[in-house]
Amino acid sequence: MLRSKYLNRLTLLPAVVSLILFSAVGYANNSGEFENERLVCEMRQGYNINYINGQYGTTVLNTIFSTNAYLLQTQSGVDIESLATVIALDPAVLYCGPNYYLDAPEPFQRSSPFLDNQAIGTFENQPAAETLLLSDAQTVATGTAVKVGIIDTGLNFDHPQFVAKTSHVHSGYDFVDDDIDANDEPGGVASGHGTFVAGAIALVAPGAELYAYRTLDTLGRGNGYTIARAIVKAVDDGCQIINLSLGLRGRHEAIHDAIDYAESLGVVVVAAAGNDSTGDENLFPFPALKSSVIAVAALDSLNLKADFSNWGKKVDLCAPGTRVYAPHLDSLYAWWDGTSFSAPLVAGVAALMLQIDPNLTADAIDSVLAETATDIDAINPLYAGDLGRGLVNPSAALAALTGFTCGDANGTNNLNISDAIFIINYIFAGGPPPVPSMAGDCDCSGTLSISDAIVIINYIFANSDPPCANCP
Repeated sequence: MLRSKYLNRLTLLPAVVSLILFSAVGYANNSGEFENERLVCEMRQGYNINYINGQYGTTVLNTIFSTNAYLLQTQSGVDIESLATVIALDPAVLYCGPNYYLDAPEPFQRSSPFLDNQAIGTFENQPAAETLLLSDAQTVATGTAVKVGIIDTGLNFDHPQFVAKTSHVHSGYDFVDDDIDANDEPGGVASGHGTFVAGAIALVAPGAELYAYRTLDTLGRGNGYTIARAIVKAVDDGCQIINLSLGLRGRHEAIHDAIDYAESLGVVVVAAAGNDSTGDENLFPFPALKSSVIAVAALDSLNLKADFSNWGKKVDLCAPGTRVYAPHLDSLYAWWDGTSFSAPLVAGVAALMLQIDPNLTADAIDSVLAETATDIDAINPLYAGDLGRGLVNPSAALAALTGFTCGDANGTNNLNISDAIFIINYIFAGGPPPVPSMAGDCDCSGTLSISDAIVIINYIFANSDPPCANCP
């Protein structure tokens, strides 16, 4: 997948910058809400942030060293948007903008959880599990040992669903309270959101390791720089998948760079498509807007587009998003609607896949999910072509990874010299990897190397043992 690079920021004169709102730099939020006296900036190579501090009276509050993003404190009373525009025009600066807020979409779309003390459900056998045929998929994989980062309101570690599997849940960090206890706090309209998201992942991948990073407060609000910090920490903590059930209008450069950092290390990033019931790309939320992120829309129990869900060309996949049943606060479960809960179902499927093949790249996972999804255009004629590749299909995705012939590296169902060439191109020329990588692991060493190509060549031309013949 292509990853966009930075554009030249602004070429307009400072006299008219107050008419812009940063849309020209791709750093906009239609709500216009951001932290007071804060800027997020990155310097061009060879320049030091101290130059900006000296020129504009700012000070560094925090640095994300992996992406070279800075959180700056401005002087009191400064017009943040105007100052950001002026700094962004400086040749030493790659980008600079306000620290915009991101939100969990459900509380702001008036979607509230319906607690199970009013309507008791069954977690493992709920409608979403039946739609996705999870009982079949979980006979193949449960996501064992795969690490999933949940960047949200935290997690209710005392909930019976998670207490029963204490070793599977971990507190990454609480960026709201600045401590190590990323607990999902009560008292707000978004309380329980992160716990619910974690539950949706656990529904699909009960063996996965869940890492909670609290970046959204009890109202479901968090700033972009903090979310970028959480993405980087999740990557550095070894998370292989990151779920982002949050969004904003426009683009936050610090988050953009943090996602690029994650993807450069092979991490899969999944995001909610949003609950605005629109197909207007100008209203599509970031980070789901980012082309390399898997953007997930919501379906109802009949696999029709949920009435609240966004749609359009930016959508990659769909998953159930109405009457999802998952852990909430205290010891309760709840029913809740939203794309926030569709996205983690897809993240859970990615965890199943990574258990089967830990060497899968993010691009390979994206491709397999797309190729094996169930087409739903026929029953959604008004949205044909605007629901991505359709409903995620866990069993089909796993079958694509397990139903292979050892040595058939290029997936043509024929074992010949082209398979050896495919492996050599992957190792030495940056060609695509075998999918799954096990198809090319002919000597069962657990890694792809030139010896795998040699096994194929010897089999074809020297009548030696076939690929994988001597594996345990």
